Amino acid sequence: MQLKKLLTLITKIFFGCFIVAYPFIIFYALKQNVAVKFIGLLLLLMVVFSFLRNKNKIMFLVGLILVSFVIFFNQEIFLKLYPVLMNASVCTIFTLSLNKTPLITQFAQKMQKEPLDQSAIIYTHHATIAWAIFMFINTLISFATVFMANEIWVLYNGFISYVLISTMMLAEYIIRKGKQKCLHQ
Repeated sequence: MQLKKLLTLITKIFFGCFIVAYPFIIFYALKQNVAVKFIGLLLLLMVVFSFLRNKNKIMFLVGLILVSFVIFFNQEIFLKLYPVLMNASVCTIFTLSLNKTPLITQFAQKMQKEPLDQSAIIYTHHATIAWAIFMFINTLISFATVFMANEIWVLYNGFISYVLISTMMLAEYIIRKGKQKCLHQ
């Protein structure tokens, strides 16, 4: 049983690293003149393996469609759309959660054992809206970089986007702690 847990952990680390490194992997492959169709076939293996691991049908379908475009049209632009789709997916998840229980409210409820008070519910609702707007803007910028030089695309999608997301997380954390401190005084 321990081996299964270890293999699961290694797989999660591998996929996490692959997702983060994707822009750099694609940039390097294109710089080395690796055939787009060959990259597409490798990505197809990743999509299938990912589906077998987590059974997410929607992500499998999106990945399969994108990889099919890469293979059939043999255009690097489709390789560069992956970060756009990831940003758009996260934006969609935050936005759709506003119709029920906002995503950050769900996280806060899981982290806190007791029910959230009204001010926390309002705050987490607003934080979810802020994240949805942020991810929408990030999606638009990521999409714009698809049509720019590969160096700009990799710089934004492999570095700047992560810095902005980290900055947003830090800002939200600071604001949340500040609000909590004000409430406890």
